[in-house]
Amino acid sequence: MTSASVAAVYEFLRDRNAPFNVQLLVDNLQTKKVKKSQVEKALATLVTEGRVTRKEFGKTKIYFLAQANLEKATTEELTSLKGRAAELKNDVSSERQMLSSMQKELAKLKTELTSAEIKKEVQTCKKHVADVKAKLELLDSKSGSVSKESFTETRLLLQQNLVLWRKYKKMFNEIWGSMAESMGDEFDKKKEKKLQTDIGIEADESAGVVYSSLDSIVNRSEVPKKRRLNPL
Repeated sequence: MTSASVAAVYEFLRDRNAPFNVQLLVDNLQTKKVKKSQVEKALATLVTEGRVTRKEFGKTKIYFLAQANLEKATTEELTSLKGRAAELKNDVSSERQMLSSMQKELAKLKTELTSAEIKKEVQTCKKHVADVKAKLELLDSKSGSVSKESFTETRLLLQQNLVLWRKYKKMFNEIWGSMAESMGDEFDKKKEKKLQTDIGIEADESAGVVYSSLDSIVNRSEVPKKRRLNPL
């Protein structure tokens, strides 16, 4: 053991002023090339001299600087240290707030698309638009375009037929109602439907035609409306 190893161990414990076991001291003194055997002998010497205190916890031995040998801080030094501690505490609080803000920003950025992802999404949208446009052009080429005059003419024809439909349906309902009334209470819905089938009367429901749906087609047109057609 050399005085250099004793000095190295003592200086380290004095600078850190914290408890260490032998292995931790060896690890921290590797840069000073102090071997484990030298550390153990240096600790034994320092304990004997009273400069280092040893505490045993089972098989574990802990070494730390003897606190009695330390110089007591003056009132001014304590005040200065407390002030410095308060400053450091505020710095830590500010750093934590900044870290929290940066973590939130990072989490937000992770959910957003990157430039490469945005470009890929744009290309996908462009392809979709092109596909839809191609389908529309194909449908237009197969069906052909309808002129405004042809559309107006067809609409007016449909409107006229709807008026006639409504008129003749009303006439039929009046005649049919009189017949049903003359047959008495025994003429129920079931018999009415059978009779219509027997004599070849096809009701709107049987034909799968709904007056209101055709009426809505007429009224949705951009052609000015004269009046709204109502079903019976």
